[in-house]
Amino acid sequence: MNNKILLKNTALFLFPLLIPLFILGSFAIVITDKYMKESITSNTINVLQQLEQQTNATLNDMYLLNLDYNWNPDIILSLQNIFDSDYLTFEQNRNILNGEGAIRRREIATPAIHSIYVYYQNKHNRVLTSRSGVIGFDKMYDQAWYDEYDTTSTKEGIWIKNRKMSQFSFEDPEEVITVFKNVFKTNAKTSQGLIVLNLYQSYFENLINELNNYHNQSVFVLDEHNNKLYGNANSNQLDLDNIPLEREEETFEIQIDGTKYIVNQLPSQEYRLRYYSIVEKNIIYLIPNQLRILTIVFVLISLVLGIAIIYYLTRKNTQHVSDIISLLNSSKQDEGELTKNISFKDNEYQYIVRRILKNYVDQNNLEKELNDKKYQLQTAELLALQNQINPHFLSNTLAIIYWRAMALTGKPNKVTQMLETLTDILNFSLRIKNHTVTLEEEINNTMNYLSILRIRSDKDFNIIWDYYEKDLHLQVLKFVLQPLIENSIQHGMHYENSEEKLTIKVRIKTKNEKVIISVTDNGKGMDQEKLENLLTQLDKDEYVTNHIGLANIKKRLSLIYNYDYRFKIRSKENYGTTILIEHPLS
Repeated sequence: MNNKILLKNTALFLFPLLIPLFILGSFAIVITDKYMKESITSNTINVLQQLEQQTNATLNDMYLLNLDYNWNPDIILSLQNIFDSDYLTFEQNRNILNGEGAIRRREIATPAIHSIYVYYQNKHNRVLTSRSGVIGFDKMYDQAWYDEYDTTSTKEGIWIKNRKMSQFSFEDPEEVITVFKNVFKTNAKTSQGLIVLNLYQSYFENLINELNNYHNQSVFVLDEHNNKLYGNANSNQLDLDNIPLEREEETFEIQIDGTKYIVNQLPSQEYRLRYYSIVEKNIIYLIPNQLRILTIVFVLISLVLGIAIIYYLTRKNTQHVSDIISLLNSSKQDEGELTKNISFKDNEYQYIVRRILKNYVDQNNLEKELNDKKYQLQTAELLALQNQINPHFLSNTLAIIYWRAMALTGKPNKVTQMLETLTDILNFSLRIKNHTVTLEEEINNTMNYLSILRIRSDKDFNIIWDYYEKDLHLQVLKFVLQPLIENSIQHGMHYENSEEKLTIKVRIKTKNEKVIISVTDNGKGMDQEKLENLLTQLDKDEYVTNHIGLANIKKRLSLIYNYDYRFKIRSKENYGTTILIEHPLS
């Protein structure tokens, strides 16, 4: 018993705890995880966008050089004359200084620029450089760039190469990103020169390191042919063959040597470059994973603490309930012995138990006595009410009188008619033993009574019936209509005024599985004081002498339907009376 109560109450309190706990916990985990992943992806894409902006800004210097040395006719003509002259004039030397100074200033102004070369096809094979001015190609230590020059090329856009270069033999080679652009003079169809822009690769590597990034994050840039232009130190450890570069999603997941990586890419249409970020999944999602674990731990701790508190309180309450049940089951003890066994530490439980036990002891003996007599009392009283006269004796006696009257007159008359109707009424009472009858039977019995009443009465009256034929099979209280109509005739008839004719309307209907009977007359009625006095008398156990029929009905309703009924009287002096009865269909 105790275990059942304990388990039931624990489950009862546990479920309301678990439902919000799991819903809020799951909601927190999902929302936090989604928000953090979106934030991380947005942050990574933002880093790549900053890198793209810096790269584009640097590469745009090539277009500025192209405007000067591929589109400005004054500069082109002056530089071409310098390249072709056998002996330089003073004016040409001054132009050389101006041209060298212009590209030198551009180199100094842009920290990413290593050096600039401008070459037009000429018989002396001269080149304008940002560091040495006009110099013969054979005197340049860096000559590898010339391999990109093709006199038959028609390519108008730029192209980019990674290479190592040094200006002098004593310098260590340096990693540079070289940007090439063909020169087309006088609307030539093929290349007539080359503009070379050398960029420090270390500049872009430092730029990557300055931007916010994650531990062991690899950031690099590929050209349109999937050649790596530059990247940070971590990217040098990657094998590009293990990366599905053909995928176009902004963010996707790959696995290399059993380790999962998150890849973010940003394509740049301006220079057909692609910017990549690759980082281990465990590193990039470290904070979301930690938050998820902490949330789960907090949920579990809350669950354990909630279960422990609920178990403690439920066990305590279960013990109290068990003690109360144990005390109540000790029915043979008196109040003193029961209260001695109270051992509750909680004052509220001790108070409640003392009150319960006091009421229990006071009512225990009385309930035992009433339980034995209750059914017999109701049965005896009901039988006494329905059998106030002996129907067998009266029925036999009326039959003898009926045949004697028939023998004297030799034919049916009013006396035999009354005797026959009265016999039917008594047989109805004798034949049907139940508390209820069908509505049709009750109406027929009442009409028999009215037939007798019309014969014996000196004053006529009207009866108006209002019911549905479909309701004739319903069960109603036995002997309910006749006493109500008799009450209307007896107390409502104007005997002193022969012109006043009593009209009684009997209305029967059903609603909400209940039958509602109302009997309304236009008789004398009664004032409020008499009505209240009548209602008071009907509520008493003893029968009212002047209204024994109404008292009989109300008593039977109370015994049969256990107060699940309505019995109402409304009356107004000189206007009439209405009696309403409602009881369940049975």
